[in-house]
Amino acid sequence: MSNVILVYPHTGLDLQGVSVWMPLSLLQVASTLCGDYDVVIVDQRVDDDWRGTLQDLIIADTLCVGISSMTGTQIRGGLAAARVVRENNPEVPIVWGGNHPTLVPRTTAQHPLVDIVVMGEGEVTFRQLVETLEKNNHWHGIPNICFETNGEIFSNGTGTDPKYFIDQTLVPPLPYHLVDVEQYVGGRLVFGKGVRSLPYMSSQGCPHPCTFCCQPVLSGRRWRKQPAEMVLERTMRLKEEYNLDAIEFHDEEFFVDRRRGALIAEMIAGDYQWYVQTRMDDLLALDLDALERGGLRVVQPGLETGSARILEMIQKGETIEQFRLANSKLASTSIRCTYNFMMGYPTETERDLEDTVDFALELIEANPNASVAGFYVYVPYPGSELFAQAVKDGFVPPDTLVGWSAFHRQHLNTPWVDGRTETVEMLMYSSKFIDSRRFRYAFKDNLWMTGAANLMEIMYRRRWRQHSFRKTPEIYALSWLARRQFSW
Repeated sequence: MSNVILVYPHTGLDLQGVSVWMPLSLLQVASTLCGDYDVVIVDQRVDDDWRGTLQDLIIADTLCVGISSMTGTQIRGGLAAARVVRENNPEVPIVWGGNHPTLVPRTTAQHPLVDIVVMGEGEVTFRQLVETLEKNNHWHGIPNICFETNGEIFSNGTGTDPKYFIDQTLVPPLPYHLVDVEQYVGGRLVFGKGVRSLPYMSSQGCPHPCTFCCQPVLSGRRWRKQPAEMVLERTMRLKEEYNLDAIEFHDEEFFVDRRRGALIAEMIAGDYQWYVQTRMDDLLALDLDALERGGLRVVQPGLETGSARILEMIQKGETIEQFRLANSKLASTSIRCTYNFMMGYPTETERDLEDTVDFALELIEANPNASVAGFYVYVPYPGSELFAQAVKDGFVPPDTLVGWSAFHRQHLNTPWVDGRTETVEMLMYSSKFIDSRRFRYAFKDNLWMTGAANLMEIMYRRRWRQHSFRKTPEIYALSWLARRQFSW
């Protein structure tokens, strides 16, 4: 059997048991190869000697090395892995895939450490490429790939044509045996200390047109689902095999089909706890008591802003009043909710930002189950509709793969943030401590940690209410630590 190596690079903020989730994207690609090929996964986040591991894996029968990457720090980790491959066996094709290579294929393909770019969902295209390489056939005509030859870029499609999307009912079970599952069992910040959980994807894509998001391009606003029966069977198998207490559904939007979501809850029937990413208008329309009886314990909606003007600009399709009503409805249950907010949008004013701060405080003070996951910074990722507005407002997109490696959700070097960096950094880091609920769940037995979190909550809430956004010494320290992580 021939060897296929798949690499998952560092993301820049990899905390074991907190932010290091199972590499689902690689497992999905591997699912169509296992049984016919010897597939190995190298995860830089959990393997301190990943360079040595990668060197040992590259053998004469190695067909290719696949590297998955999102825009930002993962590119840097991917290039480090590609360099190891090139130095050990220059003949092994280096194949890049994932969100960033799909959205910016030509710039990616121009880099000397990139031989082939696989665009779109890799289950079908990457399998076809591996089969062609095994037979020593000419691969240049394979759909949904991009490559450079003699200084000229060739692209066969875009990877976003729906006819190449894999039917979710035909997705093979994920080959969990390719990773050490125990390295990814987590749940501390989602469910609380001592809860064993793993992620699961029950659908692909998202139908909503949010202008800050690249999903409308990647998925063509098509949402594809696994049947409820398949979801139950596979998650129950996960639960039993790995002794789990909970499942984290990492779907882009779990309740697109509300009837399906309600049916899954009914079928789970509380056999395990579960978490979803969803929208507030979905929660308004659903029977939360029934979902809670089914085991739903945590929801994480992306509210994005407390400014009605910005909400309309990003085409969220929801209103501030819907957010307020859904928050009130959640408060009548025991379902915990963690809210995502974003700031630093093009055209955002000081008043818009203050409205978001005030609204976040309003929600967590009105709902004892609510907390703020974070205030993230809008980054003009390629592929999003708002990207065009960003360019119009002075953003200059990088023209190299290395240039794109600098962009992540803590990146502040955009024209519309310039001059407000101190305010944005203060809100970005203090948002993690604006309420201590998540820390109380995560560190139930650590009185020092929970006490410190409570004190920081009191301090930052007071500063937020006063709109006092000057950076404090601890914020300077946190920003320095984050920069070190993201400059890996």
